[in-house]
Amino acid sequence: MSLLRKTLIAWGMKKIEKKELFVPKTIHIEVTNFCNAACVMCPHGKMKRGQGYMSWKLFKKIVEECKAFEGEGIRFFLHNIGEPLLDPSFFEKVKYIKENLLRSTVTFNSNAMLLDENKSRQLLNSGADKVIFSVDGASQETYERIREGLKYDRVKNNLDRFFELKKNSLSKIKVTLQMVVCEDNKSEIEKYKNQWSGKSDAVVFKPAHNFLDAGKSIKTKKLSKKQLHFCCYPFDMMTIYWNGVVGLCCWDYDNFCSFGNIENEKIIDVYNNASFERIREAMHERNAETITPCNRCSRIFGQDKDMTYLAS
Repeated sequence: MSLLRKTLIAWGMKKIEKKELFVPKTIHIEVTNFCNAACVMCPHGKMKRGQGYMSWKLFKKIVEECKAFEGEGIRFFLHNIGEPLLDPSFFEKVKYIKENLLRSTVTFNSNAMLLDENKSRQLLNSGADKVIFSVDGASQETYERIREGLKYDRVKNNLDRFFELKKNSLSKIKVTLQMVVCEDNKSEIEKYKNQWSGKSDAVVFKPAHNFLDAGKSIKTKKLSKKQLHFCCYPFDMMTIYWNGVVGLCCWDYDNFCSFGNIENEKIIDVYNNASFERIREAMHERNAETITPCNRCSRIFGQDKDMTYLAS
């Protein structure tokens, strides 16, 4: 057995039918890459690839293929670059996973701007396991400076109503309030904790990272020329864009490293193709500087690896 295979097994990678096939344990499905915000730390405004919504046909193909390797469960994240609540069929997609992959979990991230009463009730009845609401400030001035295009009062009112509805529902969904911490909002951490502790199941503070080249990290100001950290993403995670194209990871916002399209290929075939193998070998050998966009990543060549530094 090769050293790479041993590494993958150590990371908990599964096998299918006794063949050494790599199976994603986490799958990011980009239901849409449209967004209603222009956040200062997000590369969405730089994105050059086309925008759209994942079709039902493609979404169902993903879920049906996952039945063959669900194992003890797959972690689905129904977001990537974009706001998932913009997708008109979003909650139907959540339900489809939960009804067809019984051991798997569904999580998504939302800015809550569109979380009106109807969507709140749909969310509570969808079967989703976890939602992360990203609210990057504890005051209107700070929040709206960071999350351009969104309205703080509306977001806060939407969340207050959601938590009231959740009290009177049977939903077991776990809720996280998350602040991406940067220079503009780090003084509001205590105020933020006071606002949401006791309502949300968790309150998380995540240091802003560079998202390849956004330049907003509070930990990494300059990339190292040598690889500093090992990244497990190519070994246990898969990112599928709205049109079926497979990207490297959730940081690969503009498909710098394409691996194929699952619209006309099987998920397992793409995840085990020569391009993925090349990424894994480079990461294992600690020479990811030869791989784009890994060589621009502050998680690998900087100090953004430890993302969450304070939670309550």
